[in-house]
Amino acid sequence: MASRRFQDLKERQKRRRELLAKQLGAAGPDQLGSVLCSRAEQEEINSLRKAARISSLEDASPGSMQVLPGTTHGGFSPSLEENEEGFTFEEDYKDSTTFLKGTQSLNPHNDYCQHFVDTGQRPQNFIRDVGLADRFEEYPKLRELIRLKDEVIAWTSTPPMYLQADLSRFPLRSLGIEFDVVLLEPPLGDPNQGPVSSGARAWSWSEIRKLELEEITAQRSFVFLWCGSSDDLDEGRQCLRKWGFRRSEDICWIKTNKQNPGPARVHNDRAIFQQTKEHCLMGIKGTVRRSFDGDFIHTNVDIDLIIEEEPEVGNAEKPTEIFHIIEHFCLGRRRLHLFGRDSTVRPGWLTVGPSLTNSNFNADTFASFFPGEHGHLMSCTEEIERLRPKSPPVKMKGVASGVQGMSGSGSTGTGSTGGLPGVAGTVGVGVTSGGTAANRGGLPALWGATSGLPMPGSESRVRLPRGVGFGRGSVGGYRGTYRGAFGPR
Repeated sequence: MASRRFQDLKERQKRRRELLAKQLGAAGPDQLGSVLCSRAEQEEINSLRKAARISSLEDASPGSMQVLPGTTHGGFSPSLEENEEGFTFEEDYKDSTTFLKGTQSLNPHNDYCQHFVDTGQRPQNFIRDVGLADRFEEYPKLRELIRLKDEVIAWTSTPPMYLQADLSRFPLRSLGIEFDVVLLEPPLGDPNQGPVSSGARAWSWSEIRKLELEEITAQRSFVFLWCGSSDDLDEGRQCLRKWGFRRSEDICWIKTNKQNPGPARVHNDRAIFQQTKEHCLMGIKGTVRRSFDGDFIHTNVDIDLIIEEEPEVGNAEKPTEIFHIIEHFCLGRRRLHLFGRDSTVRPGWLTVGPSLTNSNFNADTFASFFPGEHGHLMSCTEEIERLRPKSPPVKMKGVASGVQGMSGSGSTGTGSTGGLPGVAGTVGVGVTSGGTAANRGGLPALWGATSGLPMPGSESRVRLPRGVGFGRGSVGGYRGTYRGAFGPR
């Protein structure tokens, strides 16, 4: 058995070499070496590699080469065989030659991990189309949708309001209004996030949990909490639970270092790897379903990743894109930003935090921006409704495709098999004596007054008579297009 397997492998190798020779224009499989790489080309590659290695060693700092006492190195140090003094030395590895994906190639291909070791450039630096301007170049419908939503957001946004307050003492209920969205940027003093910005103090998670967000959020609302990474994610989930929210999504900020490549500028003694991301947890309060609450949320407009340059050490700024994600997602206009700064004051938001230098908040004026029962909701145009991604239509219980009549259990029991099959495109209702429904088939009912069922597309409610059961059957082209007591509401 093993010999047969070995023979099959040899045959496959032979066919592969023949195919390569044919594609590369070689005279035969034995001439592949001359086509792939000649001796002169191999010598040129080796010389280039040696020159690159010498150059990297010359540019290296004195501390990058650890040498035992008695040894000297200026420029290129000799190898162990060339070292006449007999001392050994340890060299920091700075070359990716061994990790090249092709043995006859000088290109590092997609070995971004080793490239990060060599140059300090993070792998996420090479992700394409990460900016808001060019992200949807290949998706014109999404690009047009975002343009239209941005216009509506700018048109319906309230004037920016801000309040300088110490949140450890300020009672949030004094704001006098319930909010649809709350964004928190607590200064944690986490090594992953860098030092706390000037003029602010670090908060502990126990202090953050004491914020009374449950008293200022509406019955259906969202919380977005920046919580760093690692163990802080569990702390963030506990905060959401204490405030009465359920964790729903996790928006991740992947930090690039295109402008300042090199080793990490902030080191966490508790972490093995370099931390290059932060998480923003999204919590949901109340019952919000994407398929039914289109007046309050628009889902699948943005992605849950933010790829943006890492700020300088001591800069607490978070990506501005988080505001775009929130505004595109939630149509509620009552938005609150806690731990905000002067740079984050934004139309459509109330910004509260100790780092602000001024205040213009007035509770009565702010409440007047949302008159009436639905004044807090953003308007939506027909074009936005047409372009936005929607959830698949909900399948009606007991309804499936097919050409047979409807079957199932009635209000008082099940009946015998009907005699005539249902007609595709109509609802076949089987009626039997004694108030029971036919299991399958039955006379096909007609739409309209004859059957007593609503016409396709109608939203009228009907009370089904006793003994009429709806189960597996055919609705044909009308499936999911009508509403009634038996359809989605």
